[in-house]
Amino acid sequence: MDVSEIFRANLLQVLKDRKISAASVSRKAGLNIRAVKDIEERRAKSPRILTVFKLAEALEVPPQDLLGLTKCPCASATEISDAVEFFSSIPAEQRDSVLSAIRQLVTAVK
Repeated sequence: MDVSEIFRANLLQVLKDRKISAASVSRKAGLNIRAVKDIEERRAKSPRILTVFKLAEALEVPPQDLLGLTKCPCASATEISDAVEFFSSIPAEQRDSVLSAIRQLVTAVK
């Protein structure tokens, strides 16, 4: 199962457990009212990281839980927690710029 599908499944489980509608959480996260519905119906194949963080904040769950990273052998819980804390400390309007810079660094290293 790929990360997008893991995210989708985890998001839908949280919504079901809390009896929250897709439209309601989209609004609370400040997203288009169809944002979560598009994820639910697989129209959004790979949600942006900013969308993941907005939804996690609206649902009051750690983003790593939605992404399934708490079970990922790729990094320790401390590393993931540190990365989430760092990313969360960046003002929302600057997160896209930071992600772009990180992508460029990763591409350069490969």
